[in-house]
Amino acid sequence: MPDFSPPPDGRPLAVRLAEARKRMSALDLPGPLAARLNRQFIAVCDAVKAAGADEETGERRLSAFLAALEQASAKIARRGNSKDNS
Repeated sequence: MPDFSPPPDGRPLAVRLAEARKRMSALDLPGPLAARLNRQFIAVCDAVKAAGADEETGERRLSAFLAALEQASAKIARRGNSKDNS
């Protein structure tokens, strides 16, 4: 029987996916990076909707996506700070 325990932060996966999408669209990402992250996000969403998908796998995939998004955000912030310090 599947485990229907709530995710670690108590929010449903769908809410976390929506928040991730908002975070991604709020960033001013360069074209190739934006395309790569968008493809990764779509892959996470497709995996969650696939037949036989389980929430634990969806959570792991979303966590990996959020880590990549955080790295991209940090990289953009560093690039912005280096321009300010010129």
